Amino acid sequence: MKVLAMAMLLLCLSHLEGAVVRREAEAPAPNLLELYTHYIQRLSDVLTKELPEKMKAEEIKTQAKVYLEQANEQFAPIAKQLHNNLVELFTQLVETGKKATEQ
Repeated sequence: MKVLAMAMLLLCLSHLEGAVVRREAEAPAPNLLELYTHYIQRLSDVLTKELPEKMKAEEIKTQAKVYLEQANEQFAPIAKQLHNNLVELFTQLVETGKKATEQ
């Protein structure tokens, strides 16, 4: 008896599910005016919201690039001088070490 009740329940559920799927498939396609309205709304959203955000991001990238170039211009001579000083220091240390071993 329980098996028969379960079979009937399963049959009813599958029939109802088929009806729901059929209704969704029969939903009317949007008309041309709705598509046009949706397109215009989407275009408006892109122009008023997304595009300015992208422009701000590009502006920030440009400002960061300029800042890094300025920093590189300022620190390049300092880094070169530091490199020369370190090379000179190591050269003097090596010469001092050679002199100490010769004595």
